[in-house]
Amino acid sequence: MPTYQYFPSNQEEKIKTLLLDANITGHLDTIVKRGKSFRDPVVKRRMKHLVERLDDDALVLAGLGASESVMRRGGMQSIVNYERRSSNARALLDNGAVGVRAWLDDEVQTSLATDSERADAEVDAYDFEIVRENLIMPSYALILMAYRLYLENHSPEASFRILAAFAEELFGRGGREVMFGALLLTGNSQGRSMALNIMKLQEEKDFETTRNLLWNTSFDLTYSRVAVMTSLPELRGQFTQPCAFVTDDKHLGTFLRLIDPQGAIAHPNGGGVTGDYAHMSHLIKEDAFGAVVRIVSEQNLETIQERLSRQEITRVRRYKSSKYIGDLEEWFLARDYR
Repeated sequence: MPTYQYFPSNQEEKIKTLLLDANITGHLDTIVKRGKSFRDPVVKRRMKHLVERLDDDALVLAGLGASESVMRRGGMQSIVNYERRSSNARALLDNGAVGVRAWLDDEVQTSLATDSERADAEVDAYDFEIVRENLIMPSYALILMAYRLYLENHSPEASFRILAAFAEELFGRGGREVMFGALLLTGNSQGRSMALNIMKLQEEKDFETTRNLLWNTSFDLTYSRVAVMTSLPELRGQFTQPCAFVTDDKHLGTFLRLIDPQGAIAHPNGGGVTGDYAHMSHLIKEDAFGAVVRIVSEQNLETIQERLSRQEITRVRRYKSSKYIGDLEEWFLARDYR
């Protein structure tokens, strides 16, 4: 039976906090708008499986998945669309998912049509601006660099070393983007294919399309991280565990199944560093695998020895990612029209 993809994928307990990607919030939005007339059989099968995995008191956080239209690459947009999608998702999935269950049974709940008026008072535009500047922009800079290195076609090890040094400069060592870059730059045919499919760049595209697809990739990688963070300060909330990020993107889901969350390691300047183990040995070229392991290990050690304060790290990440995004986008623009 086709299902949505869950991360972390190995948990068997009922989900107590649910993070939804943009496509799933779109499905829920359509259910509210169209009711019984929305009969997509694949969505129905996936929704049936989803509600079976939910705890009756699960907290539904449409969050970033409902806000892709708010945090765009070109800047912040109105949060009205987020408020509608978030409210509709919660109306359908709160209280034991009674709304979705009614839709699965071909019942009509007319009250849902007015539920879109509900506002999510815990989140405002400033919260999303912080997430965009502190998390998504640095991720986007790394994805831009990874794809540029892929197009420049250096040796796999040299490319990955350049990306790792770039990640170090942006304090992105050990992140999803570095794992993703390992697949794209040092992967065998299967590994590279996975990365290109996630970006939806199996073939090179024009400048505008490319940067929008790379932005969406950074958005997905950032959001998947949230499920294994003990909290997300930018959205001011502690998550009840187990928490799961859910997507209908099979390629992204396949990538996330490679990641085994290892919890957090205490950091010298306070807080913790979220750690993951990636099962990618079968997807990396044999002659590059040793170098990838060494580089990642070195980065992990440097991360836990970092002495800068979190405030200073955030300031540097914001400043440098903004500068490098401009430089990298200019490189892609020149390539497009040469």
